[in-house]
Amino acid sequence: MNYKGILFFLGIYSLVVSIFSILNIFYSIYFEFIIGLNSYLMTLSISGIVGFLFCYVGRNHKKDIILTDQIIFILLSFVLIPCLISIPYLFSIYDISLLNSYFESVSGFTTTGFSIIQNINNIDEPLILWRSSSQWLGGLLFLLVTIGTIGSKQIKIKPAYLISGGASGRNFYNNFNYNFIKILLIYFFLTFFVIFLYSLIDVRLLDAFNLAFTTISSGGFMPTDNLSNIIETNLQIFVLSMTLLLPIFNFFLLHDVITKKFSFSNYQEDLHLFLLIILLTLFFYFFVIPNFGFANVLFAITSSVSTSGITTYSSNLDLDLSLFFILLTVIGGSLISTSSGFKYTRIYILLKISYQEIYRLVKPINVIDKNLYNSEAKIDDQDVKIAFLAFLTFIISIFILSSILAIDYLTFENSFKLSILTLTNTVSSALYGFENLSFSDLNNFTKMSLILFMILGKIEIIAVIYLIKRFIFRE
Repeated sequence: MNYKGILFFLGIYSLVVSIFSILNIFYSIYFEFIIGLNSYLMTLSISGIVGFLFCYVGRNHKKDIILTDQIIFILLSFVLIPCLISIPYLFSIYDISLLNSYFESVSGFTTTGFSIIQNINNIDEPLILWRSSSQWLGGLLFLLVTIGTIGSKQIKIKPAYLISGGASGRNFYNNFNYNFIKILLIYFFLTFFVIFLYSLIDVRLLDAFNLAFTTISSGGFMPTDNLSNIIETNLQIFVLSMTLLLPIFNFFLLHDVITKKFSFSNYQEDLHLFLLIILLTLFFYFFVIPNFGFANVLFAITSSVSTSGITTYSSNLDLDLSLFFILLTVIGGSLISTSSGFKYTRIYILLKISYQEIYRLVKPINVIDKNLYNSEAKIDDQDVKIAFLAFLTFIISIFILSSILAIDYLTFENSFKLSILTLTNTVSSALYGFENLSFSDLNNFTKMSLILFMILGKIEIIAVIYLIKRFIFRE
C-alpha cells in the first residue's frame, strides 16, 4: 500500500479545512465573537500541522496511487477529515461531547444534516457558519471522488463514466490536479451565484451564505430551527427550489451552457430528471395536495430528489406523504452531482435491462439495443451487475440499520424511514414525518451506527466490497 501517497492527498484536504478555519477566525474577530475564537485557532493549528506534515511525508513519493489506494484514501478522508471539523464543536462553550462532536461533523461532511444541537437559534453565528461550510467541503470531496475514482471506468462503482463530464485517463495524480482545480472553480462560482440569487429575494446575507452552502452540497443543515423564519414568500420558496436543481442535475451542466459546449445528447439524464420533477409536481399539485400551493409542492419534490430534505412542509396535513417523499430520496439526482441516493441512471439501467430481457423471451430473434438514453454510451453486463449489487446492498443495509435503530427508543416505522434517510444522506425533517426527533437522546451505539452508515451511504458500500475483494485476491 502506498501510504505516503495517500497521506499526501489527505494533507491537501486537511489544508482546505485550515482555509475555512481562517474564514471563521476573521468572522469571529470582525463581529466580536471572541468566546469561540480559540476553537478555530486550535482548528487552524491542528489542521495546518496535519496538512503540512502529510504533504511533507508524501511530497517525493509516487502520487499516481493505484485503485485500491484510492479507495483507502476515500475511506480515510470521510473518517479523518471530520475529526478536524469536530474540533470547534468539542471546544465550544456548548458542552458537546467527543462522540456528539464527531457525529455532527460526519453528518455535515456527508451532507446528511442530522444534528445533535437541539436549538440552533441559541448557537453563535460562527459555529452555524462552520456547520454549513462542513457540508460545502463534503460536497466538494464527493464530486472529486465521484469523477476521479468511484465513477471511473476502471472501477465502475458508479457508472458516471457513461455520462458527460466523467473522468478520462488513468493517472490519478494528473486527474486529481485537473479535476480539483476545475471542480473547485465551478463549485465556488456556483455557490456565489446562489448567494447572489438569495440576496435578490431579500434573504439576510449570513442566512444566504449558510443556505447556499446547504443547497449546493445537497446538505440538510439549516441556520435556524425553522426554515420558515428565513423563507417566507412564494417567490423565495420558488427560488430556493430552483437552486436545489443544481445538486440534482449534472455538475457541469451550467458550465457547459455558459461556455457554449452544451448538447442535449450529452445531458439526457438531466432531461429525464427535469421531466420527472415537473410531472410529479403537477400531479401532486392538482390531484393530491392542491391546498399546499405550487411553490411548496415544487420545493418538497426538489428537496427530496436532491437528497437535501430541508423543507417548509408541515406533517400536520391530512394526507401522510412521508413514505413517498422518502422514496424520492432513493431515486437521487444525476450521477455527477452532490446528491446521494441510489441514482436515477441506475434505476433506468435496471428497468431497461429488465424490459429487454422480457422482450427477448417474447421475440428472441430481435437485436437488443443496450445504449443509455439513446446515446452512444453502451450499457454492458458489468454495469447491470453492479447496479443490481448496489440495489441489493442498499436493501440489506436498510434491514441492518433498521434493526439497530429499533433497539433504541424509535418505533419500527421511524427506524425504517430513518435508515433510508441515513443511507441517502437526507436530513430527517417534517417532510418525512420527523419533527421532534432528538439525536442527542440516542444511545452511543446507535450514534456510532448512524455515523458508519452515513459514510457508507455517501461513498457506496460497493467501494468497501471492492476493497475487500482486492485484499483477498491480491489483484
